[in-house]
Amino acid sequence: MQSEHGYRVSLHVSDTLIWLGPVRGFPQAAALVVRVRDAQGQPVDGLTVLFSVEPDWTQNAALTPAEVRTRNGEARTIFQANTTGVVHVMARVDDVTRDAAMTVNSRPSPIGGGE
Repeated sequence: MQSEHGYRVSLHVSDTLIWLGPVRGFPQAAALVVRVRDAQGQPVDGLTVLFSVEPDWTQNAALTPAEVRTRNGEARTIFQANTTGVVHVMARVDDVTRDAAMTVNSRPSPIGGGE
C-alpha cells in the first residue's frame, strides 16, 4: 500500500516481546523503525512520523520520541511500558498507518528454582 504521495511505508520492530523490570538477557524496551521510500525505491527525508499506542495504553506506555522526521528514509523511536499485556503500536506517515502488536510480560520465573 502506498501513501497518497506514492511513498512506501514499512514498520520494523526490534523485539515484539519485552519484559517489565530489569531482567538480565531480556529486553525492557523495543526499537521501532519506520522506513519510507519513494516510487523509485529511494529514501524520503523530512517526513513527519507520528508514533502512538491504542487509547487504553496511553497512560501505560511511552514512545520516545513520539514524533520524528525521517532522515535517510528512516524514523526511530523507543517503546517501553509499565504494565503487562498486548498493545498495538501505530506509526503514521502521510495518510498511511502501519501497526505492530507488542507483548509486555512480567518478570520470567527463575530457572532452577531459586535466585
